[in-house]
Amino acid sequence: MNLPVTYDLPLAPREILRLQGYKRPSDIPTPQVLAILEEAVREARRLLAPRHLFDIFDVAEVSGEEIRLAGKETLRFAGARSWWGDFRQVGLGVLTLGGALEGRVDALLEAREFPLAFMLDAAGWVAIEEAALALTNTICNVHIGRELKVTARHSPGYAGWDIWDQRVLFRLLPAERIGVRINDYCVMIPAKSLSFGVGIGPAAKVEQTQKCRRCDLRDCAFRLAPRRAALPIESETFLARQGTWDRLLGRP
Repeated sequence: MNLPVTYDLPLAPREILRLQGYKRPSDIPTPQVLAILEEAVREARRLLAPRHLFDIFDVAEVSGEEIRLAGKETLRFAGARSWWGDFRQVGLGVLTLGGALEGRVDALLEAREFPLAFMLDAAGWVAIEEAALALTNTICNVHIGRELKVTARHSPGYAGWDIWDQRVLFRLLPAERIGVRINDYCVMIPAKSLSFGVGIGPAAKVEQTQKCRRCDLRDCAFRLAPRRAALPIESETFLARQGTWDRLLGRP
């Protein structure tokens, strides 16, 4: 399926730092850490090369243990109805950032540049999640115009979906076109890659408010909660700490 996506990835500094252990509002990084963060973000922007594949498959039958697709492939996704509701199709996708960032991380580790290597690796994990959000938002936008709902994404190995179904996804999707393969243990190479499925249909289950809080589609008829960035911030303590963050990050 031809699905143009704009991958304008923010590489959110707070998310990168959260993966480095700065999890509480009171965890303020030093100027030295922020300098490493800025260098890692610059390198990541130079190295990232997001690419994806996505296609849609009709559903023949859904049981408590599996989804049988019309083409006779079977997805061993136990409890799919409880997650996705009454879906009629399954969308399957593979997303990757390419291997350049991982290669650079390996080179930095070899050179014992550990702080930058770990920060750059964290930036890569943040980037793959941001890219996945951009891709799934695009999928939702396309299907809303057709009066179809799209569920939250799930991946093999999570929430009752058998990890060995990676092999099914890679049979159905020509992932080698975007430079992704799986090894004997169903681990994707490059590692900064992601496989997923979504349920699609007029009555598919879209009640995960967390998904709505992350979605940037302003006029969605199915929105159940405001986007997180639009929520009012009233805490004086939070605002004070926000000012500290802004000063450290050099924001006006």
